[in-house]
Amino acid sequence: MESSERQRGLRTTTVARLRLAAQGLLPVAPAGDQVGPAPDPVSAVRRMGALQSQDLQSGLLAVGLRTRAATASGVAAALARGAIVRTWTMRGTLFTVAAEDVRMFVGLAHERVMRSAAARHRDLAISEEDVAVVRKAAESRLSGGAGLTRAELFEAFEAAGQPTAAQRGIHLISILSHRLVLVQGPLRGRQQEFRLADEWLPAAAGLTGDDALEHLAERYISSHGPVDERDFAWWLGQPLGAVRGPFAAAAARAEQVAWQGRVLACAPEIAALADSRAGARAVVAVPGFDELAIGYPDRSVAIPEPYLQRLIPGLNGTFKAMVTVGGRAVGTWTKGGRPGGPRVEPELFEDLGPAASAALDRAVARIESYWAR
Repeated sequence: MESSERQRGLRTTTVARLRLAAQGLLPVAPAGDQVGPAPDPVSAVRRMGALQSQDLQSGLLAVGLRTRAATASGVAAALARGAIVRTWTMRGTLFTVAAEDVRMFVGLAHERVMRSAAARHRDLAISEEDVAVVRKAAESRLSGGAGLTRAELFEAFEAAGQPTAAQRGIHLISILSHRLVLVQGPLRGRQQEFRLADEWLPAAAGLTGDDALEHLAERYISSHGPVDERDFAWWLGQPLGAVRGPFAAAAARAEQVAWQGRVLACAPEIAALADSRAGARAVVAVPGFDELAIGYPDRSVAIPEPYLQRLIPGLNGTFKAMVTVGGRAVGTWTKGGRPGGPRVEPELFEDLGPAASAALDRAVARIESYWAR
């Protein structure tokens, strides 16, 4: 039988902690539940479907925080062997996804993203002939398993007669990535190398059309729920009408909960946590642009309204790193210390009290331990 809270509609604080659990961010899984961090970085990425990663180090940390005993070197190793890939997918933004999912994500996204960027490409005087030139240059330099950083790829474009200034170079790379010519591969220092997609990715094309939409809807419900079709359409960068049927099919296999007059879907093991206080006092620090806040069009669940401007200055799309309690922001944090001994430096908006302060110390130690290894 459903609890009285689930019958009358969840509180926002309950939705926040359920999403915290769904995203694998509870430091310790509630007893008896299948909820908690993934065993390894690849499993963490597969569970999430995709993690927004326009900032490289923040995106890698987002993977690490969803993995048991993760280290920076362990996440980098998953990139290096091609098991996870950071590339442009939906919404014209960089995401980290499992290698076997890249073709599916890009296949769904590339036409809409390229249409939305067409005016900018005209402003930059990028023609099909120009794209053909840089494609030939990239394939020539990268063939046989070679890797180039962005700066080195720009040099190859310039040598082929293609200017890269004023963002022209990065748009050319984005076009080649959306056409599945390029993906980003191993780290070289703090940069990523570009590789040829056909040499780096599994050959299988993956799901397409409604099959892909339903598959991703199921994964989004499981990893981000409670959510509805509007959340999914925004996350995937697709029209609501295109995802409505596939989302409904996936939601029919999930648990339904109510919140603010909306019917939301989530995994049964996540819905079951609504009847408890699991995660209510969990303190978790997440990097900027983390899926906990940016994985939904409505930021109010993860970020209380009084704190919106402090987490998203000017509401201009820049998301600061957050300290959260029960999935709700209570502060920000920055990376301080020395290059050889980085430290998390929190700035809290409210008094946490002794127990939550001790939990914050553990959250800070977790990130510092990730950096150290």
